[in-house]
Amino acid sequence: MKKILKIISALLALIVIVVIIFVATYQPKKYTDFGVYEDLASWATTLFEQDMQPRPVSKYFNNFNVDLGFPFTKVFGASRLGVYLKSFENEQISAATVSMFELPPGTGYYSVFTLNLVPRYGYRAPVLHVDFMKPQAGVSGMFILDFFNVAPDAISCDTFLGADIATVKEALALVEQYQRTEEQGRGKMSRHLDPYKSAYRMELQEPKTDDAQVRKAYYTAVDTALRMVVPVYMKRIAMLQQDPGFVAVQEQGMNTMANELFTKDFAVKNGKKIFKQHFAKYWAEAFWNVNMPAEPK
Repeated sequence: MKKILKIISALLALIVIVVIIFVATYQPKKYTDFGVYEDLASWATTLFEQDMQPRPVSKYFNNFNVDLGFPFTKVFGASRLGVYLKSFENEQISAATVSMFELPPGTGYYSVFTLNLVPRYGYRAPVLHVDFMKPQAGVSGMFILDFFNVAPDAISCDTFLGADIATVKEALALVEQYQRTEEQGRGKMSRHLDPYKSAYRMELQEPKTDDAQVRKAYYTAVDTALRMVVPVYMKRIAMLQQDPGFVAVQEQGMNTMANELFTKDFAVKNGKKIFKQHFAKYWAEAFWNVNMPAEPK
């Protein structure tokens, strides 16, 4: 019996040593985006500059870096994270924000591209939200675009898009082959946002292959679709008139959705740990332009 216990103890010790070595030496695989992320960030920034003014929060993130702790050093494959963030506003839009994560800073390797357009209260428009993520440890590459509606009883996505809905449908057709299915986990990580999602949601899964041509076709299709949808949103919201009587309802809806994200969203939970004391600036102010929700007790 003692001999068996010694063998088991030795095996457990060996397993622990192997795990420690694996964790110490692990580096996640890097994937090319074929220059799409950087091009999209430049394009979106230039587009926003044409009709908007920079928001003060952009200065806060000028040359902004954060140190990463475990396990994020292993997830991202770097000990330091560079953040590109530019945010703009105009009469109808309270925050038009574009951001990328660079790993490590100065290398030109970007892991995430995010874009968010938030209407000012009183303008009956949905939020346009975009997340474009490369594959990471245990996570498939994904692209999500949706028109989040914080007041579905008072805002119609179809009415907002009007005749330009044809362009949005054309963009959807371009990426249809990449849409995640229920079997692939469509919507699984964002059930808390189901009340806000639109019929025009793109939830795409990057092809799991090392074939560069197949992956490039995916990135090209997503790039084209995004460049079709964003100008439509900006065109349509510029056509709206503010309804002062709707301000309070829309603000309440926005705060409710922000609270759902703050308390239930997986990306937000990680963001709190990554950005720490800077999280309120990055998430609440730069992206959603809301007051920071209170931590749940």
